[in-house]
Amino acid sequence: MNRDAVDEFRQRLQQARQELLRTVARTDEELATLEAHQPGAPGEDVGTEVVSAILSRLEGQEKHALDEIDAAQARLAAGTYGACEDCRQAIPLTRLRAVPTARSCVACQRKHET
Repeated sequence: MNRDAVDEFRQRLQQARQELLRTVARTDEELATLEAHQPGAPGEDVGTEVVSAILSRLEGQEKHALDEIDAAQARLAAGTYGACEDCRQAIPLTRLRAVPTARSCVACQRKHET
C-alpha cells in the first residue's frame, strides 16, 4: 500500500474512532440519565427499561467497533493493513474505503458468513 493510501486510512480510522467515542459519551450520558430516573407506578418504567436495555446493547456494539478500529490501526502500524487475513491477497481499496476495518477480502468474508 502506498504512502498516500496509508495516510488516507490512518486519517479515516482516526476520524471513525473519534466519532465513535463521541457516540459512546452520549450513550453513557443517556444511560446515566435513565438510571437516575425515579420509578413511578409498575407499568410506567417499562419504556425506560426497554430504552436502557437498547443503550446497553449499543455500548457492546460500540465497544466491538472500537476494538475493530484499534485492530485496524495496529495493522496499519505493523504494515499488514489491507491484506486479507485468510488468503493474504490485497483487499481492494474500494472495500477498505467502504469498511476501513475490513480484515478479509469479499470472497473470504463470504466464506465466513456461510
